Amino acid sequence: DDATTTSGSSTGDVPTSHLIPQNIHTQLDLPAHDGEGRTITAEFPLFYLTNVYVPNSGQKLDRLGYRTQRWDADFLEKMQTLEREGKKPVIWLGDLNVAYDEKDTWNEGAKHLVKSAGTTPQERESFARQLSAGYVDAFRHLHPDAMGHYSYWSQRAGNREPNKGLRLDYFICSKGLMMEKNDGDGSDNSGVCVVRDSYMVPDELGSDHCPIVLEIEIKK
Repeated sequence: DDATTTSGSSTGDVPTSHLIPQNIHTQLDLPAHDGEGRTITAEFPLFYLTNVYVPNSGQKLDRLGYRTQRWDADFLEKMQTLEREGKKPVIWLGDLNVAYDEKDTWNEGAKHLVKSAGTTPQERESFARQLSAGYVDAFRHLHPDAMGHYSYWSQRAGNREPNKGLRLDYFICSKGLMMEKNDGDGSDNSGVCVVRDSYMVPDELGSDHCPIVLEIEIKK
């Protein structure tokens, strides 16, 4: 297979085999949620990478309970299972449909935010529970005081040019990926892959969201 035939090649100092997925899954294998059809998980030699669109709570918050009480909890458990059984760190990324704290909204304090999908107290608390389970918001970890860095702007309101946005898109990483060496977190690859930076690319147009980037150093 490709992984075998390219194992002797390298991109810079990194064997290309490190960059080729070993397995790809388009479902979570959780019957309660697989109808959502919103995840792709690629297993790489050194980590798992899951691209996810987290269900929106709805304009009238009619899906708030499902999203915070069921989806968020079950998705977290799935990531923990991958990390534990695969013995390697996980990264999940995409539109997580939450602006976590006051630095992630342009109008924090506006009265309507507590009743708006993505900024309700329930969604923020649920996201905090995921992070407290041993995971890191890569951008905020590396840029704790950064303001005005958003990934979504309402096109209808014309909010992009004045940068009236929300940060809804994230890279969430196992703590081991933020460390230079194994720190006893249980991930065999701690220190082999190290997150170096994460940022948005707001000048890339074509959507109401912009691309986000995670830079990882893979050591020999």
